[in-house]
Amino acid sequence: MFEYTEISPEEEKRIIERAAEIIHEYKMEVPAIMLLESSKPLAYIAGQMGRLYLAPYLPILKQDFDISGEKLLRIFEKRENIEKLIRLLEEKAREKESF
Repeated sequence: MFEYTEISPEEEKRIIERAAEIIHEYKMEVPAIMLLESSKPLAYIAGQMGRLYLAPYLPILKQDFDISGEKLLRIFEKRENIEKLIRLLEEKAREKESF
């Protein structure tokens, strides 16, 4: 059901950037930043619980991200990756304001 292949730093970066692009496309930077900041302390626990509750729905995520949902959970259960996503979203929000 789950794959446990190693995720390279380049792949992590690509996935984080893709997540930021999708959030930006829907113009949801501010709500996403608020949610990410508030959930950052529980990121690891949320990743573990996500495996339990979201397992049936993880294949759906592959359509948007072209990766497995398991990789998404593994990437975003690390606080530093959540922080990277927040920084990217803040940059995109600033770019949007400058236009």
